[in-house]
Amino acid sequence: MSHTTSRDACEPEVVERMVVEWAAEILEEPASAQDNFLDLGGHSMLAAELNQRVKDTFGAELDLQLLFEETIGKAAGSIISHLNSTTQNG
Repeated sequence: MSHTTSRDACEPEVVERMVVEWAAEILEEPASAQDNFLDLGGHSMLAAELNQRVKDTFGAELDLQLLFEETIGKAAGSIISHLNSTTQNG
C-alpha cells in the first residue's frame, strides 16, 4: 500500500493513482486510468465500495455516471475538480 501525506493526497496524479489502485483491489483485476469500471466487471455494489473509500479519504464522492460511462481516470478527475474548487473557495 502506498503512503501519502495529507499535503500530497490532493495532487491530481496521486488522486488518480489511488482511485485506480482501489478499483483494481475491489475488482480483483488489474486496472489502469484508461479502463472502464464496468468493462472490468464492476457493478453498483462495487462502485459503492469504491465511492466510500474516496469519500473517506478525500471528502468528495465519485461521479458514478462518469465511472460507469467513461474511464476510471475521468471519474478520478471529477474528484480532482471538486478538490480544486473546494480549495479555491475555502
